[in-house]
Amino acid sequence: MRPVLIQFGEIALPFYGVMLLISFICAILYVRKAAKKFNISLIMIENLAFYVMVGVIIGGRLLYVIFHWYQYENDLLGIIRIWEGGMMFFGGFIGALIAGIIYLRKEKTPVLKVADIIAPAIALGTFFTRIGCFLNGCCFGKPSNLPWAVKFPPHCVAVSSLVRQYSLHPTQLYSSIFGLALFFFLNKMLYKPHKIGIVFSLYLIFSGAFRFGVDFIRYYENAANFWINQVIAFAIAGIGIILYTKASQTKH
Repeated sequence: MRPVLIQFGEIALPFYGVMLLISFICAILYVRKAAKKFNISLIMIENLAFYVMVGVIIGGRLLYVIFHWYQYENDLLGIIRIWEGGMMFFGGFIGALIAGIIYLRKEKTPVLKVADIIAPAIALGTFFTRIGCFLNGCCFGKPSNLPWAVKFPPHCVAVSSLVRQYSLHPTQLYSSIFGLALFFFLNKMLYKPHKIGIVFSLYLIFSGAFRFGVDFIRYYENAANFWINQVIAFAIAGIGIILYTKASQTKH
């Protein structure tokens, strides 16, 4: 665990923030390259990237604060210190989805066509951001005796005094590896002949199913947070199945 990359006096450069920035940069570069092949305006992609980035930050932070209010009720300014970590993937995903749909509809651009291009980039972003989570010490798993289980230091974000005594599942790294594998799969699907919406629907199905499964070994402060994430993951996978079915039935 290494929450801070570089520190000069009281000024610190957090590793989580660095990995988040890297994920955005890599995602934008990937989408720009793919957009050329699929005849989508690069200017529109750059504008979309801005809206999506804002959606990710606001949505991810907002959902995290809602479910971890005890961390901020006496430190309201801490809500805006996103570089310290504290983002919820589903909040960021939903925020980005809403922002992206609004912008694309405004530009009268097919949402699913662009979503197919963005899907592999989201998976790639997961690879980087979950490494950031691991280095920050958040989003960890339940106690485990497996050889690769990790024992986090006492100052780890949100670790209870009980959990500190054990080695834990590195669920952040599980998610990171999954994100990288999903990226390669979706990238391959994108550049094969496919119907519009198929690639994005596959992202929804696999990412929702994986999150639903990995949450059973991920540590949650309370049962409510666990069940809310389970419901969202199940819903995302379900929407993906519906979208895949409809996309498969459409004619070119």
